[in-house]
Amino acid sequence: MPERELYEIIEPMYDIIKADLGFGMYRYADTELEREVAGLIDEQYEDDLTRRLTASRRGIAIAEAMQLRALAEFAAARPGKKPGERFSEWAADEVAAAMRWTRNMALARLHLAVTVTTRLPGTLAALSRGELELRAVQALAEITDPLDDRTARAVEDAVLPKAGKWNTSELRRAARRAVLRLDPDGAEQRHTVRKRERCVEITPLDDAMAELRAYLPAADATTICQRLDAFAEAAPADDQRTMAQRRADVFVDLLLGHDGGKNVLVQVTVPATTLMGADDQPGELAGFGPIPASVARDLAASGTWKRMLTDPMSGALLDYGTTRYRPPTGLADFVRARDHHCVFPGCSRPADACDLDHHTPHPHGPTSDKNLGCLCRHHHRLKHEAGWTLEYENGAHIWTTPNGVKYRREPVPIAEPVPQPPPTPQPPNPADDVPPF
Repeated sequence: MPERELYEIIEPMYDIIKADLGFGMYRYADTELEREVAGLIDEQYEDDLTRRLTASRRGIAIAEAMQLRALAEFAAARPGKKPGERFSEWAADEVAAAMRWTRNMALARLHLAVTVTTRLPGTLAALSRGELELRAVQALAEITDPLDDRTARAVEDAVLPKAGKWNTSELRRAARRAVLRLDPDGAEQRHTVRKRERCVEITPLDDAMAELRAYLPAADATTICQRLDAFAEAAPADDQRTMAQRRADVFVDLLLGHDGGKNVLVQVTVPATTLMGADDQPGELAGFGPIPASVARDLAASGTWKRMLTDPMSGALLDYGTTRYRPPTGLADFVRARDHHCVFPGCSRPADACDLDHHTPHPHGPTSDKNLGCLCRHHHRLKHEAGWTLEYENGAHIWTTPNGVKYRREPVPIAEPVPQPPPTPQPPNPADDVPPF
């Protein structure tokens, strides 16, 4: 299928799935069943809310199945070049830009699409009938991922007959039991595979909070929780904190306490007007994002200062440049503070973990702020190996795919732009009222 047609299929799915009850799906339906369910939703039963909700659930599931088929076809149109590669390394970047997804989400959806179309066709069929939700499909794909195709199909056959009556948690438990029953000898091997994926990740949340997630072997995670409980329960009887608050505080104290822990640099960018108390504009915590003015002031109080000026008209960092190939420390800090993250649309890789890329290669392009941008290693390689181009225009980074599709990453202001007064009305010119001869 031509690329443009693939985009036309995938992109409408975004709007369909985001709709409150999926109305207006009829024109995207491919099969008689899909048209029937879409029509059912479009009728908007006013006298039976439960029936409307059930119909919307089925309709959304059908739309998800349609999207997975389109994504699988997209993956097939972007074959991988390495043995065992399901699709091109750069396919997820195209989908992420078109769908306004993160690359990780696009990558996950592409893998899911290929999995259900090749390994779990019965699961995709159940989704197409509106019997399963996407979360259930994702759960089954995740649990069967380490298995060979034959065992994965056997697990699918074991759980699908009743899967439509279960919620996602019940489906996971049934699938895990089926895996242990059908492949008991592989339990140790599967644990070894999963153990290699252990990690700790941070997810920014609202109100200057974040979630720190640890993916660990069950025995280690359970032991850590029990140790946190033991410390938290040892608090004095008059401690007014909840048990959850005590656990969180113990966790922080153990990692950041005075036990030989390594000092790390925390970078915060904050407008000078906020530090002086003239306003309460948010600061920017590197690797996290916006933080309230009070938090920025607290972090800045014990920091080492480096001056970076912003343009009061736009809130963007001011110009800076040099002709050297390797950016000096001041310029590198400037570009990272300006970009916040990798400048590929939707990429959230913090700037301090990115490469500084010359948009126009040196020496043809200068080592200046206008020719430098923060690129994570993956998108740095995408620019040089996959035929994408990158331009800088009035603070925006403009990406162009090998097929000519353009995506624009707007600049992120450091401070709020200063409001400009409206233009002063000019008095009328009497000469304008003189009639022509």
